[in-house]
Amino acid sequence: MGWGSPLSLDPSIVETIEKLYAAATDESLWPEVMRHLLSVTDSVGATFCVIDRSSGPKMSAFAALNFEPPFIDDYLQNMIMHDPTVQFIVAHPQKKLIHDSEVITEREKDKHFYYDWHHRYSDTRHRLAGMALIENRVSSGLTVHRTRKQGDYHPDAISRFEFMLAHLERAVSIGFKLGTLGAHQQMTFEMLDANPLAIIVLDEAARLVFANEAAQRLASAQEGLTIVGAGISLQHATDNRTLQKLIGDALSPQNFDDRNSTGVMRALRRSGKRPFSILVSPLRRTQFLLTKSRPAVCIVISDPERKTTLSDVMLRSLYGLTHTESRLARHLANGVSLRAAADDLRITYKTARTHLVSIFRKTSTSRQAELVTLLLSHSSPLL
Repeated sequence: MGWGSPLSLDPSIVETIEKLYAAATDESLWPEVMRHLLSVTDSVGATFCVIDRSSGPKMSAFAALNFEPPFIDDYLQNMIMHDPTVQFIVAHPQKKLIHDSEVITEREKDKHFYYDWHHRYSDTRHRLAGMALIENRVSSGLTVHRTRKQGDYHPDAISRFEFMLAHLERAVSIGFKLGTLGAHQQMTFEMLDANPLAIIVLDEAARLVFANEAAQRLASAQEGLTIVGAGISLQHATDNRTLQKLIGDALSPQNFDDRNSTGVMRALRRSGKRPFSILVSPLRRTQFLLTKSRPAVCIVISDPERKTTLSDVMLRSLYGLTHTESRLARHLANGVSLRAAADDLRITYKTARTHLVSIFRKTSTSRQAELVTLLLSHSSPLL
């Protein structure tokens, strides 16, 4: 049926379709979609599921409306793959409308151990499922449930449900795309926040798009670096002019996608400690039409005063260092002299040299500079 059919003018169906597309961009709205479906199909319960057939198969997501938690827990943990309707869905991933009366007869239900178990928790008996094949191994959709007393779904309810299947399929597909993008975005943000380098992204108007945790810490340290919504600036006037010129160069149209236009500078800090190193680079412009901002410039700030982060556990696992040897190695990686490291570790200089010889042997290095280079190669924000 098309939009010219009587069903397309039914306010309850129109509202349900609107909720479907709203839920595609906000997962918290799926229960509201299910409540609308109960009304449209004269049902008493509804479920939303994601079935992954890549290994199992298994239910990777499940939500229910008007079913008790003990029933849901037992179903998911013990009975889901004994459910004849689920078995049919798994075996027929291309089928969009599943009416359980086509899967199993009422007489077969009376003899089936799954329904015997089912009726211990719920008096629901009949089901309509609308499924969307997201990819070859993943399906998702909504199921509505009626009781034995209500009787099976009549043709009108089936038609109303079927009318909305195309919209359900589109909404679920949009939801999966946005959910996947959101998961990847979260992973990206977590990795950027874990990076010890300060990373700042500006848009085409040099306004702030993103600043990782290291950048925010650097700004809050009041060392002459300011990060606000309008962008980034340096307190020292000469340095700030240099920075703004580098940003302007990166934003210049002729430098789009040109990695060779990356600029570098040093910036004085208020405390008088060693200057920051700043790299300014243009980013490849996105071609998406619908976006609130277009990342255009990436700024990376290195703080030479930052201590190198090396994991004691990692050094001991990789090279078999003792606890004292790994602590000594970490001191050396942070630029501490051997004598100062010995004092900090409360060992003699002679003992420190003995440990250093052992570290050389275990790491296959022969000079302190070579050792430090090796150690710095293992310095990771994730450790």
